Amino acid sequence: MHLNSIHLRNNREWVNQLLSWYDLHKRDFPWRRNISTYHTWICEVMSQQTTMAVVVPRFQAFVETLPDLQALADVSDEVLRELWAGLGYYARARNLRAGAQYIVKEHSGSFPESYEGWLKVPGVGPYTASVIASICFSVPKACVDGNVIRVIARLTNCTSLGLWTDEGRLAVQEVVDAIIERGRPGDFNQAMMELGATVCQKQSPDCLHCPIQNSCMACSQMNVAMCPPNKPRKDFVDVRVLALQFYRRASDSAAHDHLLLVDRASGFLSGTLGFPLLKCEPGRSPESHVEELVRCSGVDRVFIDQQSILHTITNHRLNLNIVRVCLTGCDSVHSTHASLVAEILESCRIPVMRSIWVSKSHARKSLASSLDRKIWEKIS
Repeated sequence: MHLNSIHLRNNREWVNQLLSWYDLHKRDFPWRRNISTYHTWICEVMSQQTTMAVVVPRFQAFVETLPDLQALADVSDEVLRELWAGLGYYARARNLRAGAQYIVKEHSGSFPESYEGWLKVPGVGPYTASVIASICFSVPKACVDGNVIRVIARLTNCTSLGLWTDEGRLAVQEVVDAIIERGRPGDFNQAMMELGATVCQKQSPDCLHCPIQNSCMACSQMNVAMCPPNKPRKDFVDVRVLALQFYRRASDSAAHDHLLLVDRASGFLSGTLGFPLLKCEPGRSPESHVEELVRCSGVDRVFIDQQSILHTITNHRLNLNIVRVCLTGCDSVHSTHASLVAEILESCRIPVMRSIWVSKSHARKSLASSLDRKIWEKIS
């Protein structure tokens, strides 16, 4: 697609105005005070699809516990889950650790200094690579996210839905790569994203206080509301899900009951520790799945909670019921029903990497996802 960007290249004054505005009005984030490649990488991954109000306190705790690359490479699953709790999309945390392990092994702990070098780090895509390379190593590579697309669309008065396609993003990338300030590429990228996040917002943009309004074609033609058009939304997919709550009753106190948690191998929340999740087949009721579970496993103490939990993951709307499976008759929780549980999980086609028994009083801190915490609140 074509963007009418000639005036952006010919008139460079707006770039200076943007950078001057950024110098005065940029938000005070801890990772901006002293530029660190490690901190820039952590905050960038954390802030993907997460608000800054949530990121800042999590960032502080993360870098205090894991102050350097080696600490991140060596961190255990349990500690990593605790540090990432509340941020969602736990795969990002695992990718961070995998990336740290790669840099320690392949680069002897020295960070790549080029855009291409960062693309080789596990879990790092073009956007993250351009952020780190431009901010930390002054590589003139544009960062293109939704904020930048919106700013460029308004500067060029572009109303094409094609902006949200791969071709459209590539067109914006080419435009910004051509105009990026070579002397301050990191600041330019941050200024573009900052402008989109705080002034040139999707709803109610503050054009009156925009530092580059005189260069904005959409503003001069009173067409800001149409630039860009709303991004097409994916249709929601409704899914019925059963959360299997295996528990072993303690003889002395309910607080000493044990719950089964699994490391999920695939599906919703893959890679996170939580309750086994069974996706109901289309056209089948949760009750029919429970009846089959009882028939296949021989467990006769199974109860389904009729009050459902509603939860959204990306474009999936989950309608979830808790199924309680009580296991009794074992003296030791460490030898409890391992084969029976494995048989049930296999018969339900729930792939797991491992399963562990956790005392009910300690289960809450092991749960990283908001869905698992909802389930916990329901059963606690």
